[in-house]
Amino acid sequence: MAFSALLLGLLTASAFAADRPAPPRLPIAAKWSVDLTTAVASDPVADGDRVFLALRSAHLVALRAADGGEAWRVEKTVSVPFAAADGLVFIAADEAIEALSAADGRSVWLLPRVKAVAPLVVAGTLLFAVTAEEIVAVRAADGAIAWRQPAGGVDLPPAIDGTRVYLGAKDGRIIALDVADGTLRWEKYVRLGVTAIGAGAGRVYAGAGDKRFHCLNARSGSPEWSFHVGALINGRLAVDGDRVYFSALDNVVRALDRATGNQRWKRPLNRRPIAGVRLLGHVVFVPIAGAELVMLYDHDGVPSGIITLAGDTSRDTPPAFRETEAGLELFVVTGGLSNLWKMTHIGPAGEAAMVPFASMDIPGAMFLTDPVLAPIAQVLPWVLGDPVLQPLEDLGWPLRMDDPPLVPLTTLPGLQLRPLSPVLPPRRGA
Repeated sequence: MAFSALLLGLLTASAFAADRPAPPRLPIAAKWSVDLTTAVASDPVADGDRVFLALRSAHLVALRAADGGEAWRVEKTVSVPFAAADGLVFIAADEAIEALSAADGRSVWLLPRVKAVAPLVVAGTLLFAVTAEEIVAVRAADGAIAWRQPAGGVDLPPAIDGTRVYLGAKDGRIIALDVADGTLRWEKYVRLGVTAIGAGAGRVYAGAGDKRFHCLNARSGSPEWSFHVGALINGRLAVDGDRVYFSALDNVVRALDRATGNQRWKRPLNRRPIAGVRLLGHVVFVPIAGAELVMLYDHDGVPSGIITLAGDTSRDTPPAFRETEAGLELFVVTGGLSNLWKMTHIGPAGEAAMVPFASMDIPGAMFLTDPVLAPIAQVLPWVLGDPVLQPLEDLGWPLRMDDPPLVPLTTLPGLQLRPLSPVLPPRRGA
């Protein structure tokens, strides 16, 4: 019976732990902030120990992620948001696609006569570039074209999930292609054009010009559900195992059930969201117009905090996010109307370092001593230790328990008592 009760308790505790949502990976705080020489043309890109910026002065700059110092700078006019992976930076400039070394900025390969009109996306060994007429898959290592497929009217970055790449066109087409060879798998339509597209775990999600959010089966393209938003959805979508997250131009962030489309929560914002949402460490990050970055808990949409930035962000320069072993990292460009451009690194906030009393410049520091580290069982044995066992013959038998002697209060130090007078005090008016 005892074993069965213990087993039942362990199983119940495991079930509760499985149902309990994971907490956000916080806190995070500003690590460093550096001034930039000019305005930034697109959002920053982080990879490895570098963060890369395309400046409006026709320069591509690499900063060290550790301290913000400049590692290298080359003259490049970047036309669309770029990408980086595996020690290479991929840019679209001068009607060509080029790969630069992340270490020193030297050119590794150049693919001419490919003018990208949408942000570059790298996934695995392939780089995807969308032009005005087609999508081109390029081998990231050497710049050779793996395949190309007609896809006109697309200006959104492609969404990749598993073995498929998905495109959303301005005329409402949603196109599914094989990543390996570009084979067309299916093509579906939504009303009034695609305004946002994302994919994850066997489903494709799209915001449409009809102000609805659509969910399609990733294998067949058949519609599964749609949700009436009442406002245009734009920017990046985020998907996890349970929900899909997005922001709309009604200044609201929503989380829908991934399988049914039922709304799980919504959170109104006091400013216009820019560039959609990002999901990292169970936190939904929502860049907004202004000097703040909103954070929401993915489980219920409750605010997890607000990060105050060094200046205003803009729609063209949303932050770069990544999740490392140390924790969450963000690289945020601010400037806005002030034209005082800065790059700020926001990362995991560690515990404060232990500082010895002797090194502190405070009055009386010489009279303070630092604590000595010792096991808690030695410091508080009466809490963690078992009582010392004594033989019964040392306790005496039979045990005798006596009441403590009664002591008058007058014997307590500092306490003076006097007997009460038997005569009552006179009453007024008597």
